Amino acid sequence: MPVCQLESIGKQFRGQWLFQNLNTRIEPGTGLAITGPNGSGKSTLLLCLAELVRPDLGQVQWSEPPKGRPALAAPSMELPGEFTLRELLDFHFGLNPILAGFDPFLELEASGLRASSSLQIRHFSSGMTQKLRLVLALLSDSSLLLLDEPHNHLDAHGQTWFQALLPMVSQNRCLVIASNDPVEYSRCGKVLVLQGHNG
Repeated sequence: MPVCQLESIGKQFRGQWLFQNLNTRIEPGTGLAITGPNGSGKSTLLLCLAELVRPDLGQVQWSEPPKGRPALAAPSMELPGEFTLRELLDFHFGLNPILAGFDPFLELEASGLRASSSLQIRHFSSGMTQKLRLVLALLSDSSLLLLDEPHNHLDAHGQTWFQALLPMVSQNRCLVIASNDPVEYSRCGKVLVLQGHNG
């Protein structure tokens, strides 16, 4: 299984280093938690790993070619409001193969989301939207799973659902969770603490 390696990663924002000289391995089945004060670059580092933001220094290397595109769920990630639930699921999993043995509709139902497949995403509550983001990422068949504050907007039932599903979908993947809540990253075996503008 591919192993992800961060090699001297650094990123600046408005002339200051959010972080620099980050070196760590992300191994399948172990899990890496990224913690640190607000503004320390937790979400930005996830975006670098997702290949949506280019680091100013260093690089992300893989021991062998990874499977699929990095799968990201983040509160800042907007979903197309004009799509219906079925249209979005069909579109997403048409581009990103689904993990074998899983059904996104069944997982959304298990999460407590009650929505018609013809309901437009624009009519979803923040909690419903977060459950949908998580299903899109968790069920994508990719080597790298990136989660930014996964409990964001989830009720108690949703959090229990997420914590039960996570080990089933991440055991053979490189998992990274950005959060300051130990409950959210309790299944991560390693913790990377970002210090803020000192890097």
